[in-house]
Amino acid sequence: MNILAETLGYIAIAAGFYAVSKKEMSGFRFWHLISSFFYVIYGILLESGPLVISGAIFCVIHVHHLRKLKKVKNNNFDNRNNKCTS
Repeated sequence: MNILAETLGYIAIAAGFYAVSKKEMSGFRFWHLISSFFYVIYGILLESGPLVISGAIFCVIHVHHLRKLKKVKNNNFDNRNNKCTS
């Protein structure tokens, strides 16, 4: 196995471990997205369909949920700024 593939695999593992250390869901999802992206590249280099497919699915799931979290955060921010103070 080549050194590039090995390095990308270790980066994917490190990002995954870092993801689980995050307390906020957005931090977890962001770092797991990074990990999944590296697993996709790693899977391509190894020519491993299951790694590529699972990594790509995880990427889609995390991007979807990060967008939802951002939308909720923006809505909460807008609601706080539109409150009427008397």
